[in-house]
Amino acid sequence: MATGPADGLDVLLVEDNEGDARLIRHHLRTNTSSVFEPPNITHVESLPAALDRLAEGDFDLVLLDLGLSDSRGIETLERLNERIESDDDVSRLPVVVLTGLTDDETALKAIQEGAQDYLLKGDLDGALLERAIRYAMERHRQERRLKRQNERLERFASIVSHDLRNPLNVAQGRLTHEVGLREGTNVSTEHVEEAVDALDRMEVLVDDLLELAREGRSVDAVESVDIADLARSAWDSVEAPASDLRVEVGGTVTADPGRLTQLFENLFRNSVEHGSTNSRSETDDSVEHGSTDTADDGVTITVGHVADGFYVADDGPGIPESERDEVFEAGYSTTAEGTGFGLDIVQEVVDAHDWDVAVTESAAGGARFEITGLGLDGE
Repeated sequence: MATGPADGLDVLLVEDNEGDARLIRHHLRTNTSSVFEPPNITHVESLPAALDRLAEGDFDLVLLDLGLSDSRGIETLERLNERIESDDDVSRLPVVVLTGLTDDETALKAIQEGAQDYLLKGDLDGALLERAIRYAMERHRQERRLKRQNERLERFASIVSHDLRNPLNVAQGRLTHEVGLREGTNVSTEHVEEAVDALDRMEVLVDDLLELAREGRSVDAVESVDIADLARSAWDSVEAPASDLRVEVGGTVTADPGRLTQLFENLFRNSVEHGSTNSRSETDDSVEHGSTDTADDGVTITVGHVADGFYVADDGPGIPESERDEVFEAGYSTTAEGTGFGLDIVQEVVDAHDWDVAVTESAAGGARFEITGLGLDGE
């Protein structure tokens, strides 16, 4: 397969109008660019014929008219993609869409369906076609490179998950057994217990790294979720018997429930791990979960409403203003127990949903994280 425009591309032109096809061939053959060799063009007039040729030949790019006699509109591109994805004999190719209609909505859908460009046939000339093909090839090349990087990252995550976690578990089990043997004797367990704590921290770090590697910036299917119910569910997974959660926000948001749960869990754990000692009220009916013990060893966390989103705030020591731009960086932590990846994961979830996150000071002087851009329905 060709590796660039200068190598002589093999282009499949899917166009049922012979006049338009002749004009496109003319534009591509007569362009005078010094870096673009006119491509080899194979012309077919229907989508089934295009699919057959893709299975038989080795092409670099598809020029696809959306207005075919046997398939019209965005359905044409969808059918082409379905065949490419389901047929092992057909390689994933860059597609440049051609149309005679000015339709911004269809153009957007075409890009969302994977088209590299959307061109109006009435505006075509040699330079425009050349640029579209060159850019489409380069974007496709970058997408393939990114896919290979993600595949390597997934292999790395699998190695970490199995090859590293197994010896960690063995070491934890042996050391725990050793502590048991020394109980009731005069032999100190201090160093063994410190080793167990270090292994526990390594296991948490492995979990966070795996979460970052496997989830990344993608989201699965989104759905309408109740923000308050999801926050309470996430709190149930946080080990914080001395801390309290208050949910003062309502309504629904369109999101990936699993990723949004991760966001809440990491924000809650961040507050618990970095919180200072504060008294708890035993009579506050807004407390959703946690101990009613008033010992000064926990924090109160509040999930409340902010314009177009929600906030998670605590009554801990807060984050110095000079450090607020750094808290989402991987590895940033102010405690020996923290892995420094919790807020990085929060940033990943926010980016995956095209939301925004900002950190400021809560009303109690603690940390307050504001997540906006959700189109939150209700308060």
